[in-house]
Amino acid sequence: MSLRKKLLCLLAPPVFLVLILMGGWGHGVLLARLDQEDEQLLLVEADRLRVMMDILFERDVDRLSNLSALLQRPGLPLHFETTGFDFLVRSRSDTFTVVQPLLNRSDAAVSAFHAVTLDRLQAGIIERLKLLHSAADPASHAELITVLDVPMILASVDTPSGYLMGGTILDAERVSQLQRQLGGALVWAPPDDAAPGSSINTDISQMSLSKRQLLDASRQSVDLVFHDSLGKAQLSLQLVRDRHLYQEGLRQLNLFMALLVASLILAWVTIHLGLEWFLLRRIRSMHTELASIGPGNPNARLRDRGQDELGDLGHEANRTLDRLEQSEARDAAILAEIQEGYFELDEAGRLQSINPAFCSQVGYSAESLSGMAFANLMENDQELHRILHPLHGHESPALSARLRRADGSVGHYQARITPIVDGQNKCCGYRGILHDVSAHVEYQDQLYAMAHSDALTGLGNRKAFHHYLKELLGQQPQPLTLFFIDLDRFKQVNDTFGHEAGDALLVCLARRLENAVRKPDRAFRLGGDEFTLLVLGDNVEDAERLAKRLLGVFSEPVQMGDVTIDYVTPSIGIARSPYHSTDPAELIKAADAAMYEAKQHRNEYHLAS
Repeated sequence: MSLRKKLLCLLAPPVFLVLILMGGWGHGVLLARLDQEDEQLLLVEADRLRVMMDILFERDVDRLSNLSALLQRPGLPLHFETTGFDFLVRSRSDTFTVVQPLLNRSDAAVSAFHAVTLDRLQAGIIERLKLLHSAADPASHAELITVLDVPMILASVDTPSGYLMGGTILDAERVSQLQRQLGGALVWAPPDDAAPGSSINTDISQMSLSKRQLLDASRQSVDLVFHDSLGKAQLSLQLVRDRHLYQEGLRQLNLFMALLVASLILAWVTIHLGLEWFLLRRIRSMHTELASIGPGNPNARLRDRGQDELGDLGHEANRTLDRLEQSEARDAAILAEIQEGYFELDEAGRLQSINPAFCSQVGYSAESLSGMAFANLMENDQELHRILHPLHGHESPALSARLRRADGSVGHYQARITPIVDGQNKCCGYRGILHDVSAHVEYQDQLYAMAHSDALTGLGNRKAFHHYLKELLGQQPQPLTLFFIDLDRFKQVNDTFGHEAGDALLVCLARRLENAVRKPDRAFRLGGDEFTLLVLGDNVEDAERLAKRLLGVFSEPVQMGDVTIDYVTPSIGIARSPYHSTDPAELIKAADAAMYEAKQHRNEYHLAS
């Protein structure tokens, strides 16, 4: 990720945090407070409507009281059409008398609002009044009731001659008039659908106020539920009002958030441009100048001289480049003078840097070695991979290998290779010092040959024989056949012709023995006239076939000047591993015993039992 993206990403979390906090505060605190105020205004309006309904009920009770006083005067003419009530009923004890029947309301007017007849409605009213009178004390009051789904306002007053009750049917015209007067919607309330809320009891009527309901994001409502004297819900007056404060607060909050987002974006762009001009532009320039410094332009330096942290960084970078240039010059002078070969490899094992001594050691020019895989110089290229692999763990194993020189010869070299690590402590190459140990290896080979070879015949001596036998029968024993050979009548040659003739005979027979066997089978002279032969494989038929060939080879006459020696023959003992033993000493003992059995008859071979 670029520095620009990182800096902008660092600014993003605070910006989003501010937006989230401001949005959460606005919706969780401010709008909630405004919504509570809208609810309080709605409840105040509902209380005003309750008072208005109480006034309507009190008016009907007052009119009914005045009418009751007029009815007490005998002989006073009374026109029921002017009372304002649709019916009047007087009750005394359990007797109900219709004072004013439903005559001034036409059948059509009632049926236009509810599909009932006047007779049915009047009978229903009487039954409902009986129910209310029997269940409650009909003191002076007014209430909303429904009879056969016909809504009406029922007023009741106490008179000396009993209770007088008057009703006003709420037809469509009166409901519409009432709704206009109250500013609400008068709707039916199912018997069991009274919304829970606070109960309001007055001397005139019984009402309850439901909890506020949110119709949508912009409207709210509350129901004023009217109960009869039995406590049963009859009608509800629904008050619907707009959520003015909430909507205005929401608009203001959205405007504020839009301005806040615009301000943050403007600040973000301003910071981005400031970073681009005062920081990132200078960093890119320094990066370009640093990238241009190399072998082709070693004296280039950073040009930023600002009086700030970046300027200080450029100054320190120039000082570091000066020190690095001096160090490289010193190292180059040292590498040019040392007698050991110095080399550097990349991660793929290709030569990247060498000194003159390395070129002299391998005989190649510096141009031909540049970029060459180091493994191409080695006889065994797998050895380099074995050495370089553990270097990723920052180990420093020694490399000992045979390298091909430019003239085709092969030399022995040793090198201690160490990894080159970068700033992240990751291996990015290798370096090493090459030592030419060819002369030392040749001298060691000579010493080894002298210690493990018979000086007279050139065959392996007794020490070499025991070493090779133990190696073959070591941790992973291999099947093999041991031939133990002793010369018959060899002492007679020494006694007759002298030790020089005996030595010459031994050399001749040693050559015949070497030529009679195949590689990797090996022959040894243990001393005197004793020879051994180690043959890989333990097949009996192959062993007998080889033994017969050796008998023929050794029995051929040896011509030494004018003297012919034809009486020296071999006695051969044969032992097989693992058949006879896997222990070197036991195997030698078995072959030696078999040889002595063969020597009883001379010029024979004998298999160990």
